[in-house]
Order: sequence, then structure tokens, then C-alpha cells
Amino acid sequence: MVEYRIDRHSGVATYVQIVQQTKQALRLGLLRPGDQLPTAREVVESTAINPNTVLKAYRELE
Repeated sequence: MVEYRIDRHSGVATYVQIVQQTKQALRLGLLRPGDQLPTAREVVESTAINPNTVLKAYRELE
């Protein structure tokens, strides 16, 4: 399971950080194509970000 780390001071949009971290996890083999990502609700609970932000990132990853 991917654990997202959001850096609010980086200047990079939150949804872009989620996309980048997901792609990095794929490159490192932590995720494999077809693996399930955490639900939007799980990401919201662990990072305290807006659910729409998570959904935007997931749509981009599709």
C-alpha cells in the first residue's frame, strides 16, 4: 500500500504530488500494474486533504 507524503511548502500542487508518488511507487516496484490504490477516503484520512484533490489525482492516473 502506498503512503502519500504531502509537502504543503513545496510549491507543487497536492494532486501532482499524489500522481508523482504513485508513479514512483510503480517504478520502484512497490506497486504493480493492477494493484489497488488506497481509497480516496483512506488518503483523505491519512493526509487531511480535500477528497476532490485525491479524486483529481486518481482521474489523472487513469
